[in-house]
Amino acid sequence: MTANVEIIVTSQAPDAKPIGLSYSIPDDWDPLITVPSYEIPELVFGGDTVIVPGVGEIISPMLLSNKTASTETVSVRVFRSDANTYFNLVNELPVPSNDVLALPFNGQFIYTGDVVEVKASTNDALDLTISYTVGQAETDDVS
Repeated sequence: MTANVEIIVTSQAPDAKPIGLSYSIPDDWDPLITVPSYEIPELVFGGDTVIVPGVGEIISPMLLSNKTASTETVSVRVFRSDANTYFNLVNELPVPSNDVLALPFNGQFIYTGDVVEVKASTNDALDLTISYTVGQAETDDVS
């Protein structure tokens, strides 16, 4: 997988822009969280612009609501671009009928090029709500 990275042109990238997301989960892998890069002014006299990486942090548990009369399952995975591979967070986790589960993914970091994906056993049977932040990543390069 190669992530299609969005580049946001801005005068100053945010430290942590909050994002709330709620939607019905499809029955095939769907990108849930992606992190943009930022095009910002270079901080030197006569500087141009530079593209810098971004970072996202999941700040809430992932809430899963089953709106059907039967048990459904959910799978969540992360594609890490630096390792060029997927890591499963949950695989076919049962969500009981007419119930809500909270998955404690808060505190996880997602970087530019990484993708969090989700799928359910049945299309639109589960609703998902999650909050996360995105912003410019700090780097070790201080030149």
